[in-house]
Amino acid sequence: MNAGQLHRLARVLREVAQATTANQGERPVAASTVAIVEDVTDHPRSPITRIAQRTGLAQSLVSRTVDRLRGHGVLTVEQDPADGRRALVSVDPKTRRLDFAERAERPIADAIRHLTGVSGAQQLRVEAALEVLREELLDRMRQSDSPASANGRKLGE
Repeated sequence: MNAGQLHRLARVLREVAQATTANQGERPVAASTVAIVEDVTDHPRSPITRIAQRTGLAQSLVSRTVDRLRGHGVLTVEQDPADGRRALVSVDPKTRRLDFAERAERPIADAIRHLTGVSGAQQLRVEAALEVLREELLDRMRQSDSPASANGRKLGE
């Protein structure tokens, strides 16, 4: 696989995730918004700079998205007691319980089938491969608390 193929695969995976988590008739949520909410869910009371580092998104985009989601009641922002210049971001507990938790638990099988046309044994292989990727990459990166690109470490270090 080369970088171009990886970008195309990432686009397909984002489409699967969006199709799985969206309600019918909803406008798709931007991948950056999903990444920010997921990161803040995993790391409550995070400063915007750390969210930007962990997600690999520009700090200005994270700030704008946090402001927008705060206005919609999805995120909460509090002043850091140790450094009054810094804001700490969390997912509003009511929002997390009522909406995001349910969406995050939805199975992806229907979206994979609908978007890619695979079924039967192919579908099982795709889901198994995604599970391996989750275990080997996503879980490992979460254990290190930041992506390799943000701190110079390689996967597995």
